[in-house]
Amino acid sequence: MKIYKEVVFSRAVLFDLGDIRDFIVSNNTQEAANRYIDQLEAEINALVYLADCIPISRWLSIRRYHPQARSLITRNKKWNVVFHTEGDLVVVDKIIPSKMVIH
Repeated sequence: MKIYKEVVFSRAVLFDLGDIRDFIVSNNTQEAANRYIDQLEAEINALVYLADCIPISRWLSIRRYHPQARSLITRNKKWNVVFHTEGDLVVVDKIIPSKMVIH
């Protein structure tokens, strides 16, 4: 099992995290939104260890972000974190709602 040097977020992922935070704030408190985003980022950062355990996706709705894209389904099953690996890095390309993944 390979351990990667770091997880890198694309600009699109930073916007996605901001949108998720804004949605939670509109329905809850800022503190709740911050906790949720912190937990989501912790799950994503675990890809340093987990990336090689997740196979390259066969779904076009995932591979449209990168030809070698893989998908981490979050613990609450609400989000798919689309990523690929480059050398010693895990590059997170997009966070999409699980309902948008066409099986």
